[in-house]
Amino acid sequence: MQVTVRGLASGRLTFVAYEKEDLQKDLLHFLLEKGITIASSCDGEGVCKKCGIQNGWLTCQVTLGEFLERQPDSVIDVSYL
Repeated sequence: MQVTVRGLASGRLTFVAYEKEDLQKDLLHFLLEKGITIASSCDGEGVCKKCGIQNGWLTCQVTLGEFLERQPDSVIDVSYL
């Protein structure tokens, strides 16, 4: 299973594999663990709002599982990548 990270600034696509146990991780830390740079100066506390993706979601406030339920195409749009 995988998600696609689409850099809107570069047009680059990165495919990131995940396992069942990853579904409970917040999206911010899951992506950081996989080597995808996500802006965040508050380390996931939800106050800096730099980790935003499409639909106004903050990667620190949604788990991978929740994201996949809400975004069936499994594409994460990051504006500055």
